[in-house]
Amino acid sequence: METLVEIWGQLNNMYKSIFVLIAGLVIYALCRSLIIKKLQALAASTANDLDDRFVYFVKQFFGIFAIVSIATILLRINGIQISPILAGAGIVGVSLGFAAKETIADVLAGIFLIADQPVRIGDRVKIEKIGSHWGGWGDVVDIGLRRTRIKNTDGVYINYPNAILANSVITNFSYQKSPVRVRIRFQVDYDADLNLTKKITTDAIASCQDVLPGTAQTIIRSLDDAQGNMLAGILVEGRYRIENVRKRSTIRSEVLQKVLEELRSHNIPVATPKIRFENERHWVETYPR
Repeated sequence: METLVEIWGQLNNMYKSIFVLIAGLVIYALCRSLIIKKLQALAASTANDLDDRFVYFVKQFFGIFAIVSIATILLRINGIQISPILAGAGIVGVSLGFAAKETIADVLAGIFLIADQPVRIGDRVKIEKIGSHWGGWGDVVDIGLRRTRIKNTDGVYINYPNAILANSVITNFSYQKSPVRVRIRFQVDYDADLNLTKKITTDAIASCQDVLPGTAQTIIRSLDDAQGNMLAGILVEGRYRIENVRKRSTIRSEVLQKVLEELRSHNIPVATPKIRFENERHWVETYPR
């Protein structure tokens, strides 16, 4: 041991720095291959997803820790005082904290996303606040410390800032294993035969291949729940359940087309809303058919 210390003392700073750099990289590679990979294999063997997220989080920070440690040792070897650097880094850190508060918020939100698990890699989700109508549906591809990547139903990859994602309303369709209920809504005229309408709608829904047997049903409404007023016609709502939520839009389109074809073949009129146009001092009501 004393011999190694003497040899180390006889080396100049350049050789010491090269040795520390090579040794640090070797230790980093060994830790990744011997520790991180074993932790990943152990986490993959469990049914709980929390340990997978923890290992992913450790992997993200391990590289940063290695770089900081090697840089600190190199500074000491070359006689550079660390205390003034740390003091200056503290001042710079405060300044950067104000300048990069959104980045810090994204990182903190990323930690909470990893811990709370509102979304998991591979989940089919719907993000209402930032996704709005288009782009809200998609599959979670990656959860990073700053951004979460989601592949939407158009095949486009979207990077959501974690701070915004954490404050959004997230509907996760992959948590539940039971079939998902889907609805279609349309209106028929007030003089339509409602019993026949319900039967035709239910039978049309049940005839679609991807609808689970025994789940089709139809209800009738006359008021708009959101506005509390009368509609242009009788509101008909068809309900059914499906197993594969990723085919929701395709199945819904197929069901709606089938229902409308059956209504048309039985001469049941579908109501059309009144569209008002302001023309100088009077309103002109049109009823497009």
